[in-house]
Amino acid sequence: MWSRDGKELFFISADRKLMASAVKAGAKFEAGVPRALFEVNMPANPTPTFDVSADGRFLLPALVGGSGAGPMTVVINWTGALKR
Repeated sequence: MWSRDGKELFFISADRKLMASAVKAGAKFEAGVPRALFEVNMPANPTPTFDVSADGRFLLPALVGGSGAGPMTVVINWTGALKR
């Protein structure tokens, strides 16, 4: 993802860190050494989606903690209980 001013390129590294690299576009493309900004907890996706606002803030999906779905209770013939 490009920064709004086109001077940085942001990407997710293989070790799940949001990285930034300064770039210079012109007759010759030059990229600086990537630097880690922070670790991300994004869902596994071959093409992770995130965005960068004009003020440099990031919008990205995050996984929330939880152990999965809890037990489910199914009530059969619940309308019969309404007539009582």
